[in-house]
Amino acid sequence: MTDVPEHVPTPLEVAAGVAPLDVAEPRPAIDVVPDVEPLTPAEVVAAAVLAVPGVVRLHGGRFGELGTYLPGRRVVGVRIDDDGTEVHVVVSDLTPVPQTAARVQRAVSAVAPMPVRVHVEDIDTTV
Repeated sequence: MTDVPEHVPTPLEVAAGVAPLDVAEPRPAIDVVPDVEPLTPAEVVAAAVLAVPGVVRLHGGRFGELGTYLPGRRVVGVRIDDDGTEVHVVVSDLTPVPQTAARVQRAVSAVAPMPVRVHVEDIDTTV
């Protein structure tokens, strides 16, 4: 008779439902979604800008004055007001600056109030 070690399921097998959990009590089904705050318009704009190829980061200004202030946090480089949306970016030198700025303008126009003003504050040559 050979001693074959008992197979111990990996966490991946357990998560995939391939292997049962050996616990005394079954885990309760979770049907509650944790509270997640919806994104503000400024956060949506920031995400759209950062998704554009050639954008390195949003720029907060020389003294950090460019941004949207929210309770307990700030969205750097994005301002939305009655005059439209303003974004301040640092772009890569690997993509033509006018092309990147036009892409940013299109991306923001899809999610934010018009007009959209794109300010290229710096060009990053280290990317």
